[in-house]
Amino acid sequence: MPNNRILAAVIAGAISLTSSCFAADDVPDPDFGTQGFAYLSIDGVEGHELRTSAVIVLPDGKLLFGGSRNRLIEGNPDPHMRGLLARMNADGSVDTGFGSDPNNPGLVVLPDMAPGTQQQQVETLLRLADGSIFVAGSADAFAPLTGFALKLTAQGEPAKGFTPVSMARTRLHASAVDSQGRILLVGDRPSAGLSEAIVVRLTGDGAFDTTFGDDANGIVRLAGSAAQGSSYLSSVTVVEGDRILVGGAFESQGEGLGTDFSLARLDADGRLDATFAGDGWRRFRMPDDASLVNGVDYILPTPDGKFVLAGHREDAATGVYPLLLRVDADGATDATFGDEQTPGYQPLVVAPAAWNRYPAGIVRLGDGKLLVGITYAGPGKQDFIALRTSADGQPDAEFGEQGQVQFDLAPEGIYSNLTAVALQDGRPILAGSVKRSLSSGLVDLAAVRLGDGGAIDDTIFANGFEGAPTEALTNYDDLEEGFKGTVFHHNGVTYREINNLGGVFPDGSTFDAEYVGDNVLIDDAKLLFKDFTSFGSSPNVLGFGRALIPGPNISLSPLVRATMDLDAPASAASFEAMFYENGPWGGIELHLDAYRGEELVASDSVTLSDLGGRDDLTTRTFSVAGATFDSLRFYATFDGQPSAPRVIVDNLRVMPAGAPAR
Repeated sequence: MPNNRILAAVIAGAISLTSSCFAADDVPDPDFGTQGFAYLSIDGVEGHELRTSAVIVLPDGKLLFGGSRNRLIEGNPDPHMRGLLARMNADGSVDTGFGSDPNNPGLVVLPDMAPGTQQQQVETLLRLADGSIFVAGSADAFAPLTGFALKLTAQGEPAKGFTPVSMARTRLHASAVDSQGRILLVGDRPSAGLSEAIVVRLTGDGAFDTTFGDDANGIVRLAGSAAQGSSYLSSVTVVEGDRILVGGAFESQGEGLGTDFSLARLDADGRLDATFAGDGWRRFRMPDDASLVNGVDYILPTPDGKFVLAGHREDAATGVYPLLLRVDADGATDATFGDEQTPGYQPLVVAPAAWNRYPAGIVRLGDGKLLVGITYAGPGKQDFIALRTSADGQPDAEFGEQGQVQFDLAPEGIYSNLTAVALQDGRPILAGSVKRSLSSGLVDLAAVRLGDGGAIDDTIFANGFEGAPTEALTNYDDLEEGFKGTVFHHNGVTYREINNLGGVFPDGSTFDAEYVGDNVLIDDAKLLFKDFTSFGSSPNVLGFGRALIPGPNISLSPLVRATMDLDAPASAASFEAMFYENGPWGGIELHLDAYRGEELVASDSVTLSDLGGRDDLTTRTFSVAGATFDSLRFYATFDGQPSAPRVIVDNLRVMPAGAPAR
């Protein structure tokens, strides 16, 4: 690839750096694996080829990969693939405590999920709130197509209390979990000679959620009229109100007449949300574009409520290539993003000699920039490609050459194929499969971690050379009482998804969304601080709900839920909360969950006292730590359903990822 730095020499130590803290952000981190590159191999007996489709970062920094293991049998060209989990330590070394095969440490081969099929692949994985791992994927070859899902313990063993899912004639590609612990899956299945996109919702025990969808079977079909063609879904994310945003492709013009970008939003019941894109489902191409191949591959929410989509498009001259686009919360194209020639869209020009190029994952970095991994096929050797853009989609000239870097993880071999991307403590992880030897049939799982020197250097300068970033405190005292809004950005935090949800109280009575409102409130509480001198800092607090009583008295307002998105990843956060307990509130649970994307990585909770008599005020500090996260969710439940105690918050403290512990 012209103008891209090929970094195979890094393996031989061509780059000599003493600390990843000072590694440039476009070169491998020397503290990871061997000079930034890490490998995990299989012994050639139990299997020969390892491939990965997904990678997540666990709370302790370890890397968990999902994919497949293939065994080669002499004289038999057929595949013998099973689902696979693999785990590396945070530094890229093999986690020898994972798996039970002493000859293949770090690997867990899944049980036969679809007997008779010979290609079984984990395509998506999640870490759930209880620390267990949810995996899903597809199986085919020599038996009917089958989608499967399974819950495993943290050590990769089948978890009790979860019924494995098997869906005939189905492919499952992506997953997410909502605020109630329900699991969303998207994929496709054959229907009347076409491919039909589907959204599936499971309960926490693996049952199909019969409250989801018109047919009460836990499955929603996303299909057009009979005159139209096939559809598929490859991405899903949960948004405000447990609504579901899904992306993929659809043959809007009819069977065989080309695919459009497809983006749909469902409400929490599984019906198209008419407040999104007019009727809930947008099928579109770039303006005045005749491309016959278009599709959405990944959805990345941003703190301002917008969504960056990583997708692909076919050009008659250059084949299939990746592109980024951004839409507003209502699904409309955001014309402030991308190339000025194609407002809202940013074509990504990579690997000019290749004929197929697709995004392999996208992450948002701490400074708001976007990093995309690219997988491709073409003549010559195949390598990892990472491409970085500004927050608005323009190629980042400070990253590699023209925003791109190429990594050869198999300098003596045939290829290194990038297939998954994640963030570990703010540093990009690029993962895939590599064939490192011309003479061996083995294919290894591999990962490279990029340095974070650029990001840390920026913060050092910003802090006057005083070292790494320190804790940020938000006490709301620089604001004026009376602010009310459904979305509120202040001091690096975006407050959104406020209440707007019905639920129950401990006495069995119920409330609706209108009762609790959907605002965040800034409240002057000077009188409160005279009686609670150890709580927060006078005069202001943060509240939730509808009503605000002006003046120095307090408007203790209902909290059902509130999401706090962070502008930059954090490693710890805490705030002081005041709430009523006893009386009508006893038994309600308050939860603070920390998320990395859609993955729960840390949590804290308390059950409100229930001693009878009058309600009374109490205070508690909620805190999460021990993981890297970019969003906090504060919410209340009673007996597993949303509830609405009276709560205020003050003194939010956030420790940026990479800052020293205190």
